[in-house]
Amino acid sequence: MTSMPNAASDTMPTFDRLLVATDFSVASQAACRTAIDTCFSLGASLVILHVFNSASAPSSVPAGAVSSSAFAFNSDGKEAPSLYEQCRQSLENLRRQAALAGVKCEAILGKGAATAVILETIAKNKIDLTIMGTSALHGLERIVFDSTTEAVLRQAPCPVLTVGPRARNSEGALQTVGPVVFATDFHFSTIHAIRFAACFSQLTESPLHCLHVMPRTLEACAEYQVVPTIMNEALHELAAESGVVFEAPICATTYGSEVSNSVVDYARQHKAKLIVLGVRRASLEASQTHLHIAYRIITEASCPVLTMAFATQPNSAIAPSKRKAAVAV
Repeated sequence: MTSMPNAASDTMPTFDRLLVATDFSVASQAACRTAIDTCFSLGASLVILHVFNSASAPSSVPAGAVSSSAFAFNSDGKEAPSLYEQCRQSLENLRRQAALAGVKCEAILGKGAATAVILETIAKNKIDLTIMGTSALHGLERIVFDSTTEAVLRQAPCPVLTVGPRARNSEGALQTVGPVVFATDFHFSTIHAIRFAACFSQLTESPLHCLHVMPRTLEACAEYQVVPTIMNEALHELAAESGVVFEAPICATTYGSEVSNSVVDYARQHKAKLIVLGVRRASLEASQTHLHIAYRIITEASCPVLTMAFATQPNSAIAPSKRKAAVAV
């Protein structure tokens, strides 16, 4: 197996300052609830960000956010003067909700292109984790993933916790007794996402499950039955390098023709509180007509999904003898 580097970045991450981006939609409401729950669980502070852009304001807003009149227009077609103020008030209401839950929080009302403002806010405020929501996908719409969430997931320098449409009803997901599931294909550039899974496992006192999906055609091949052992070795090596001691994970190998379905099914069967994925940044730019595995997992999982995008390094992969067994995540 390819030796894992002893890099300074392989220390355990901290989650002291979180950001949730909201547009006051149903998806954003679920993200805000998850953000507050997460901050409470981790003892972190929260930044709530809304990027004001009247041109993209939703036609209707759920109760408890901005009133429907906030997006009304005058007879001359111009936006009502109170729109910005009502957005500001709705943002303040969210800040108060967080405060009432015991979470230290500040609200920011930005202006401009959503993706750019979110990324700038992450950098300026030294955010450790960004939380976002994404809408349900049905039928032909499944080939389309929320463009802002996708761009942030791909470009953010910190991990992104996405609350998909099927995870909206998982109130207090991080307070459940289920495990944190880390799904990996052993690719060199992404395996270090195990740090985030281990950190959440520790902070929420949850078991850590490490999952590798292999092609169903290899299920009967004895040669590949050593994969769980390889994963254990990699995890113990990483723990030694980072100087962090955590409970030995449960290592599982499953077989399937569709990686995303296999990961989602495993997480559902074990009532996972969180799925963690390390993804290659370049692969997230693939054509939307073939929705990336990470996006499919986000939209189908019944729990939040944490992703960390890594730049792909040349000649970075698992050992040649095992490479053909890997399925990209």
